Amino acid sequence: MSKSPRRRALTSPHDALFKWTFSQREHAVGLLKAALPPPVVAAVRWGTLRVEKGSFVDRALRSRHGDLVLSARMGKGRVYFYTLVEQQREVEPLMVFRMGLYMMRLWEQLVRDQPGLKQLPPVLPLLIHHSDTGWTTARAFQAIVGGEGPERAALVPHIPHFELRLVDVSGGRAEDLVEQALTALGKVALWCLSVAGDDARLEREIGRVAVALDEVLRSPSGLAALEALLRYLWATHARYSAQQLGKILEKAAGPRAQEAIVTVLDEIERRGERRGRAQGRAQGRTQGLAQGRAEGRAQTLLELLTARFGAVSAEVSARILGADEAALVSWTARVLTASTPEDVLGDGHADEGAAPPRRLAARKRARRT
Repeated sequence: MSKSPRRRALTSPHDALFKWTFSQREHAVGLLKAALPPPVVAAVRWGTLRVEKGSFVDRALRSRHGDLVLSARMGKGRVYFYTLVEQQREVEPLMVFRMGLYMMRLWEQLVRDQPGLKQLPPVLPLLIHHSDTGWTTARAFQAIVGGEGPERAALVPHIPHFELRLVDVSGGRAEDLVEQALTALGKVALWCLSVAGDDARLEREIGRVAVALDEVLRSPSGLAALEALLRYLWATHARYSAQQLGKILEKAAGPRAQEAIVTVLDEIERRGERRGRAQGRAQGRTQGLAQGRAEGRAQTLLELLTARFGAVSAEVSARILGADEAALVSWTARVLTASTPEDVLGDGHADEGAAPPRRLAARKRARRT
């Protein structure tokens, strides 16, 4: 195998893997059929399923949550599936409230995009959850709204009612899921999400998805899928090199996987090298531009000083030619008010502000005399 490529941090690896996998209709259909109530599964026209544009997760939370909106024909209209994947390793007590906010934002966009809408389409919330404990809090919105005793019954009609469809992948096995409805890639992707960051479980439980992984590698898009899976595992298991992860996958999928894994690792390495060269060129251009601006400002400042004070000393000239752009900007602003070239440079300190009060007073007395 080739040498290990440089690791590149992914800001949202869970979101990236989830969206790459389930933005493909085949795998999305498998996930929804596995997670939704049978009457809904029977009523949806799955051939009309499509991915909707947009994300409704708060920007500050996008490292912890990722969302994917899908829709399909059901009856005379469309039904929307708002799918949220989280990887925060803890249970958020008000998660159902946050889901409600995202659903409202989706409805808001639909109303904005369709001004003549008379009725809101249904939105089914689906949460892909992973934590150390598994899901331990309410799934229903009405369950997190307070109120007890007889008055509770009077409040209930005025409280929004909806319940999460939950896929809990904690512990390596997806609960509330008809696993046989998932595609092979869907099974492997959800398993990868479930073992994220847990090196021991990754090695111990890889056998659970060996058959599915072998099927993924034999598919027409096997190399692309392997790259997505390998990049995700690489980003979430920092102790392992890409080659070590490749060997773990090879052990599970068998010798036939070796060639595919080597091919993917070589491609990852080539992309890393190309990215490194491109970043180096961009950094060089940026540094070159900054240096050019500084040199131009230095020459302008020297010309201004010479026009006002005559020839400047070698020491002043050397300091100007060696200064950064920020210092040159500050010094240029002082040329019209300074009494000497040294005053322009802040009396020997590039970051010094105005002259001390004693010197200002002395200059005022000198001007009066």
